Amino acid sequence: MTEPLLDVRNLSVQFTTRNGRVTVLDDISFSLERGERISFVGESGCGKSMTALALMGLLPAMGKVTGGEVRFKGEELTTASESRMRLLRGNEISMIFQEPMTSLNPVFTIGRQIAEVLQLHRGLDGKAAMARAVDLLEAVRIPNAASRI
Repeated sequence: MTEPLLDVRNLSVQFTTRNGRVTVLDDISFSLERGERISFVGESGCGKSMTALALMGLLPAMGKVTGGEVRFKGEELTTASESRMRLLRGNEISMIFQEPMTSLNPVFTIGRQIAEVLQLHRGLDGKAAMARAVDLLEAVRIPNAASRI
């Protein structure tokens, strides 16, 4: 029997507030096999996004995993270094944020924002990252990609 692609066991997260600690996830468990998809459905505030943020090591500063395990391809993620998580995020694991209008910042060019991801997650230098950004925009049929970046 092979191990699951993602195995979450008894995951708990707490936030430290001025009124003390608040448990925001309590004993979450699930697994995901290769080729499977999973969907979290629930009312606003029930922990869907917080679960994904915890899995990816993207909790806000006041948040902390206080229990459980998160194994991706057998590797424990709750104790992984930030540099290791940066290699995994975007290359191996990712999430689709629920508010797409906050995904791009209108203050920065689209090219700069795509290139930043490629530099952080793929190790490309600035010039190579911008060239790849053009390739990606062309791949999704954005007209005049080179001038739009």
